[in-house]
Amino acid sequence: MDFERFIIDLNAKCLCGCMEGDRIHKIYRFPNDYGASVVSAPKADLEARGTFRLYVLHYESPAPEHECEIVRDSDLTDDHIVCRDWNDAERWLRRVYDLAPGRHSHCH
Repeated sequence: MDFERFIIDLNAKCLCGCMEGDRIHKIYRFPNDYGASVVSAPKADLEARGTFRLYVLHYESPAPEHECEIVRDSDLTDDHIVCRDWNDAERWLRRVYDLAPGRHSHCH
């Protein structure tokens, strides 16, 4: 699946505090009102190099605001997901894309 078409630019309002450390950061919003923030490991972190951290998001408002919360208690995770590489991140993006739509009541 081409996830690039679901990227939105919210870097100025990033929830996960990832903008430091010369990282790759992509924020997605899917039709089910879920999405993900996918962040590469800081380049200075040699042990984590090549990995990505994925946060599941739930959107509470339409574009252009895209107000969202990090989901801390979904069927997928209770915090964030560490992806071994970009292919692993895309597998997790597919799982977020496939979540049933609906209001998520336990976001933080």
